[in-house]
Amino acid sequence: MTNISFEDIVINFGFASKEEKKKVLNDNPSKKVYMDLTCYDPAEFYAEFPQLKGSFAALFCDEDKKIEIHFKEKLEVVTEKLKELGFTLIETSIISCGFIFPRTIVQIINEAYFALEEGVASQEDINRAMKFGVNYPKGPFEWSAGREVYVKTLLNELFQKTQDQRYRASNLIKD
Repeated sequence: MTNISFEDIVINFGFASKEEKKKVLNDNPSKKVYMDLTCYDPAEFYAEFPQLKGSFAALFCDEDKKIEIHFKEKLEVVTEKLKELGFTLIETSIISCGFIFPRTIVQIINEAYFALEEGVASQEDINRAMKFGVNYPKGPFEWSAGREVYVKTLLNELFQKTQDQRYRASNLIKD
């Protein structure tokens, strides 16, 4: 897990379990923490850890390095540091489990896996259909390549929170 620390601020990147994320917060009780919570519900963390001042979703950003960010307390030094790292910030005023882009993309990826599971089409056909049919920059399997653990973690978190069957992960998504 990558942490950037400066002054009284910690910016925490990277994927980790809830417990590991909470450990970072417990280890930094007097610092202002901004944390990637792509796969979890930031509201739950905000309620438990007053030092958490912002959360963002960066795990699915690619070459464009656009991230959704929610500020409980906006600090210019944090926005400048993230911009120095090459990120374009898309501020959101409402937080929810998975933010907007990751929550949407994991459902697209999951549906693609269900289509593959049901023998509707091959991975290549599904990727091509999504790129040419709806003008996505990548197909769902290209988006998920190497990120399956994030996809499954977010789907499991959404399913656990909502009990909505649409978030049940396909059996083909690897841990």
